[in-house]
Amino acid sequence: MKKEEHVPENAIFCCFGCMSSVGTLTGVATLEAYRKLDKEKNGLFCTSAIAAEVPKHRKTTEKAKTIIAIDGCYNKCTKKILEKEGIKIDKYLNLLLDLKIPKIGPFKPFDYKEEDLERTVNEIIKLCKEAE
Repeated sequence: MKKEEHVPENAIFCCFGCMSSVGTLTGVATLEAYRKLDKEKNGLFCTSAIAAEVPKHRKTTEKAKTIIAIDGCYNKCTKKILEKEGIKIDKYLNLLLDLKIPKIGPFKPFDYKEEDLERTVNEIIKLCKEAE
């Protein structure tokens, strides 16, 4: 008998668009926040696999209780991908719109401030804990 894999309650999807500072910041901050979060309750899910319509990833996403999406800028790529695939977002954070972190680029992936990284990590942790 096959053991069913554990699916965390919170599915965290994020932008990792490296053409700008906030795209990179979103991805790096999400990884840093995840280090500090309860892994039983929170999981990093793959936005690209959802966009590519990978059935296993879709099925796993549907088992999560809360969908959390994090974007870097006004393009809202993560949000648009999830919505296009009919996935309802329960919690959303946009670094440029919600935290007023400036987008620098193109081709300036590391031009963000250390304090913006720390602030973003804390906001992501707060968002995930609110969902628990």
